[in-house]
Amino acid sequence: MTCTDPAARRGRRPAGARHTAALLLAVLLALSVVPTARAATTAPAAGAEDRKSTFGVQPAGPKGPDARPHFSYGVTGGAGMRDQIAVWNYGEESLTLAVYASDAVNTVDGGFDLLPAGQAPKDAGSWIKLEKDQVTVPPKGNVLVPFTVSVPRDVTPGDHTGGIVASLPGGGQDAQGNKVKLDQRVGARVYIRAAGTLTPRLEVQQVSAAYEGTANPFAAGSATVTYTLRNTGNVRLGARQAVRVNGLFGTSVTAGGLGDLGDLLPGSSLTITAKADGVAPVVRSSAVVSVQPVAARDGVDPKLPSLTRSVSLWTVPWTLLAVVLVITGGGLWVRRRRRLARAAATASARRRNTSEPNNRQHAPKEPIVQFTRPGRRSAAVAASAVAAALAGLALTSPTAAQAAPAGSATVNPATGADTSSIDLTTSAACPAPATNILVKVAGKGFPAEGKNVVGNSPISTYGQAPSGGINVPLTMTMRDYANEAGFSVLEGRYDLTVVCRKAFGSDTYGDFTGSVWFTSNTAYQTTDPAVPTPTR
Repeated sequence: MTCTDPAARRGRRPAGARHTAALLLAVLLALSVVPTARAATTAPAAGAEDRKSTFGVQPAGPKGPDARPHFSYGVTGGAGMRDQIAVWNYGEESLTLAVYASDAVNTVDGGFDLLPAGQAPKDAGSWIKLEKDQVTVPPKGNVLVPFTVSVPRDVTPGDHTGGIVASLPGGGQDAQGNKVKLDQRVGARVYIRAAGTLTPRLEVQQVSAAYEGTANPFAAGSATVTYTLRNTGNVRLGARQAVRVNGLFGTSVTAGGLGDLGDLLPGSSLTITAKADGVAPVVRSSAVVSVQPVAARDGVDPKLPSLTRSVSLWTVPWTLLAVVLVITGGGLWVRRRRRLARAAATASARRRNTSEPNNRQHAPKEPIVQFTRPGRRSAAVAASAVAAALAGLALTSPTAAQAAPAGSATVNPATGADTSSIDLTTSAACPAPATNILVKVAGKGFPAEGKNVVGNSPISTYGQAPSGGINVPLTMTMRDYANEAGFSVLEGRYDLTVVCRKAFGSDTYGDFTGSVWFTSNTAYQTTDPAVPTPTR
């Protein structure tokens, strides 16, 4: 049951290789109830015992239904109060309905629901006692049902949520034609906040990601990211969420279809799956989950920092690798067949020369024929391998020659937590002829040469600051970088350096560095705590 308030090179290839490559390439019992502003229309599964009925509930005062969208109370332990609920019948016939209270729960998709009718409430629903458990409502009319709320003396601080339900028993049939019992239900929410220390807290847990490629070796694939949101505090919370997949060279894809969460109850958790399409197969990528806790319905802003969690995933172009392997294997097979054919021809020539004494003087020339050409080939292969290795080294080697500082970098925000999202703004543009940048972090726990945290990316990927500098948002948090580096305690100074370079090679053309100081394992500032603050 869903309850809402009643008021989103081409060239020539050997025939064998072509043939081999061609071979590879060929190779819910459930019921949904949606209340409107004043009532709910419900329809159970088809069956001889069914009656389509329209009825609803809403808060009421002594004189009848009022304008409250739901019941909301601020209480202390041992408090008691009286109130009323109006049960409406919008049909043409009288309805006899059961009324009762129950505890609220979150559905698997984050919606608001109440416990099934046969399950006894243990929290807010158990505090509510209605004067009647059954009412008969006339056509086009309503009946008021008084109730009391008795709060336990030892109630825990924070939010306790329930609802009052009007239910119409009915019958229906399942997919196999069997008779089943169905209840049409509508409900009004009851929000109770007990006095005491409020501790809003939301956690992002169990982040995982998987990549799925396509049959096209050059096409982008998709990444599925799964994570759990858990309300570990005592206050109802909402959340705005985003998921993106970052690849090498600054590529980034955002998952679609993620809506805001309006009401995650204390102690509840929700497993969310998001899919990002258009993920390039760049071998290794990272999935980043960002969640901003916000106020729930009728709640207070929790003023919690944004949560960012990340996980790495392999985005390997398996189809392309398979094609390359098959073509390479086919080429090697053809090459081996030719080598065997040449060896057979050489052996045959030797036999002929042995049987013809007049030609023995030509025998010493055989080794020249036999070994010169393979020797040239081996040299060519070796040269190719060396060239490939050097090319790979040029692509992947880190900065080898450090340039002089070109300026500074401003860290935003100036104060924050280990889980805060950080942006860097350089004091000027990168000097020519730099076309790309990377970012590294250095400090206690990280490698002496620093850890690359933003891959070699074109400068055009990033926005330009009014000062002419570059705005570089970091894809993960300091806590994430520490976790990846294999340590847990952040302390002291950490330097964040934007390195100006070209896409290939090891030369750099200027660095911009900003620093943060962790005064505790979870908090940083951009000023050195050892330097006294000047006084005026």
